[in-house]
Amino acid sequence: MSGNNLVAQAKQLMWQQTQKNGSPAWPLTELAVKKGIILAKKYKAEPSLVAASLYLAHTVFSKVPKDKIQKNHPVLSSQYVKPYLKKWHVPVKDQALIINAIRAHHAKERAQTIEAEVVKNAECFKFVTMQGILLELYDLGKRGLSLTETVSFIEYKIEQKMSYLTLKDCKQEASANLKKITKLLKELKVSLEF
Repeated sequence: MSGNNLVAQAKQLMWQQTQKNGSPAWPLTELAVKKGIILAKKYKAEPSLVAASLYLAHTVFSKVPKDKIQKNHPVLSSQYVKPYLKKWHVPVKDQALIINAIRAHHAKERAQTIEAEVVKNAECFKFVTMQGILLELYDLGKRGLSLTETVSFIEYKIEQKMSYLTLKDCKQEASANLKKITKLLKELKVSLEF
């Protein structure tokens, strides 16, 4: 299977699962994939394996923040996609790489390849950008969370994702972004006091 074909299959599967699960927000997935491709080129990782892994990393997910499915989605998603990878005739070596990238994107499992390291950083990076935060604010509001719950959850996600970043340039860019994001969240908290 060609790299482009694999990415197209992974994207289609993720789109179907996003519709079924009602989450995560599709633009957040695309934001992670875009960053993943940039990082893959910079760190000499295979862009198609990075993009496919990022699309497949949330195939099992939930709209409910911090529930059992959200907490275990790396393992659940890796199990869910195994039959698809075989069906798509992905080489065994690439299947193992994708499974590790999915499982390691939350740092509970060690990233075994540069592709997995790039996937982890790209996936985390979306929550430490202003664009990602605005998308998450909108999405959580659509799910019915109050503004207080939304801000609290976003603060939790930022702290979590910052702790998972490992690539030096991602950490530096995220730290610079946090100044603007922190200001926005403070302003939202002040608005809640009225």
